[in-house]
Amino acid sequence: MRPSRLPLLLFATALLVMVGSVLWLLWESYAAPSLEKDVSLTKRSQSVGSTAALAAMPQTPVPPPATAVPAKPAASPVIATLNIPGSMPNEALLTFRTPEALAAFRERATALGLVVLGYDVKLRTARVRFRDTAALERDLNVHAEDYTHVGPNLITRIPGLPPPPAQTDTANAGGSVPFRSQGLDAIGATSDRSNWGQGVTVAVIDSGIGSHPSLAGVKITHYDLVNDGSAFNGHGTAMASLIAGNDPNVGGVSPAAKLLDIRVADANGESNTALVSSAIIKATDLGARVINISLGANADSPVLDEAVRYAQSRNVVIVAAAGNEQQTALSMPAGISGVLSVGAVDANGTQAYFSNSGAGLTLVAPGVGVVSGYADNRLVIGSGTSQATAITSGVVAYLLGRGYYGPNIIPLLTRTAAPLQAPATAVGAGLIQVPK
Repeated sequence: MRPSRLPLLLFATALLVMVGSVLWLLWESYAAPSLEKDVSLTKRSQSVGSTAALAAMPQTPVPPPATAVPAKPAASPVIATLNIPGSMPNEALLTFRTPEALAAFRERATALGLVVLGYDVKLRTARVRFRDTAALERDLNVHAEDYTHVGPNLITRIPGLPPPPAQTDTANAGGSVPFRSQGLDAIGATSDRSNWGQGVTVAVIDSGIGSHPSLAGVKITHYDLVNDGSAFNGHGTAMASLIAGNDPNVGGVSPAAKLLDIRVADANGESNTALVSSAIIKATDLGARVINISLGANADSPVLDEAVRYAQSRNVVIVAAAGNEQQTALSMPAGISGVLSVGAVDANGTQAYFSNSGAGLTLVAPGVGVVSGYADNRLVIGSGTSQATAITSGVVAYLLGRGYYGPNIIPLLTRTAAPLQAPATAVGAGLIQVPK
């Protein structure tokens, strides 16, 4: 009988198992560090760029060759949008996904070499100054999931006036005949107005309201978001006198209204998107039912949009100037949907030569040669869509005081406006009239 081969087979099998185990352990000790390195590179690459860029990246990237040198992270495209014409130099306006993300950024900002000039918890925004964009770019790359927007802090100005011949909107009719009054006769505000605006608070987001005889007895609450210690530009006082002045000769539309003065513009009439947006939030929270914004920027901002939506969701009527640049586009926030945007006409009902045109213009009001109060107890004759806006805000305060519902104000005013012989882009629904 031949001897059994079973013990030999068992021995060979056991030997193969032992050899395989040793080889497996050797491979694992070699491959694991390389795999860990690849994973860390993947995490870093996913943190670079905007949220939109992350969404487009593959979830399982192919590992680079073992000899490859990791590429330097590409610059975030939003960084290039910061120092653009019309923006505050070396500033950024950052919006975060949550208030907690905003708070975390504020804690690390100093270590990054960034200066937080201001922040708004409700808007989840921070206004920052940077020496260069490198630190901000690094934070954006590392904490991309915390951000929803990074953009410039746009300059917002009290609009000046171009020289009458300098017209870029060739369709503008060039109106320049002055009213030499408040223009109240032209809008039908001729009766006793002493109780107009009773119980209504109008926020004036502007350069600050100073004392003036035309405002004697008007209840005014002051807030200064600029807080630079400089003298007030008289523009805010002029707007207040047109809204609620009670002087027999220089009276406003709604003398019984209360004014909420929120200063956002400095002595030169300059402000920025961050301050204006925060002022809209503050005015809304303090109970304003009308917000007058007789200033504007030449571009829109998601932060400004959100502030406007916040006010509108609480039935606040925002009245904003179309702008005096004699352009074919409205200033912001006048160009934002749902804002009562106001252009200017002269005493003949002709579109003022400086008044911006554009789709979405709601209506027009007197804005050439309008008398108002000003700084140092003076009276001035001024022109601008600013004056037209203040007069319109006074009318809105009157209607709210009569019990009209805020969201119904714009449809009412467009329905009752006096038609003018001009395109809607130039004069909207027409010249504002006080509904009877």
